[in-house]
Amino acid sequence: MNKQERLLTYVARDKATGCWLWRGQVSNTGHGRIKMANKDGQLTMQSAHRASYQAFTGDLPDNKRVLQTCGNPLCINPGHLKLDDL
Repeated sequence: MNKQERLLTYVARDKATGCWLWRGQVSNTGHGRIKMANKDGQLTMQSAHRASYQAFTGDLPDNKRVLQTCGNPLCINPGHLKLDDL
């Protein structure tokens, strides 16, 4: 199973908003989180929306963060994610 498929196993799609709502583990801040392999192949805990950006869009620069444009902290829809400066 690739990263995209793995992420999608934890998603419920909201047809009204277009959000892909995370149904896996949730952090204290209200964002989804998942263990995924990093660039070195080591498993690390990552926020689900950051993992989604990387899996569907591409690499994430070190000086950037990923924001949900829909305002929903559980959304991992790559169409709702944008990069922002730290």
